[in-house]
Amino acid sequence: PYNENVGFMAYNALAGGMLTGKYLERPAAFDDEDRSRATASLQQPRGRMDTRGWGSTLYRYRTDAARSAIDQYAQIAKANGMSLTELSLRWCRQRSLITTTLVGHSNLQQLEESIKYLTMKKPLSDKIMWDIDVVHMQNRLPMFSSNRVGKDWNGEGEIGEPIP
Repeated sequence: PYNENVGFMAYNALAGGMLTGKYLERPAAFDDEDRSRATASLQQPRGRMDTRGWGSTLYRYRTDAARSAIDQYAQIAKANGMSLTELSLRWCRQRSLITTTLVGHSNLQQLEESIKYLTMKKPLSDKIMWDIDVVHMQNRLPMFSSNRVGKDWNGEGEIGEPIP
């Protein structure tokens, strides 16, 4: 799993909570067009996407391309009888180059769930891995896809990061 004695850390493996499925039915506060519901989400956040500090900076996980990929990953998970979180973390565990996975937790239950999925011995099937790859190949960098491209676009994200 090493190349030149260097492993790979999967950083933010659950995409700021987007790959947990908690934002599938109701969008993150900063994307919710229902302002009263968005305000309620900001007052009682489900995760980082609903907080004033992080929510506005994590838009890269909520681009149209990223949401499309997340919806497709959720369908793969459902078709195979697992949660989106399980699919995401087991994928990380199974990739030979990934030597460690960084995940965040808001409570003990989330930590226990992540440990359970990251320590499962049974690998995902080749078909599931292929289905995930097919989604990934549709847009290899969904988090860097901008919905704001136009003649006045400066090539930077909302917090100044470069976007190809």
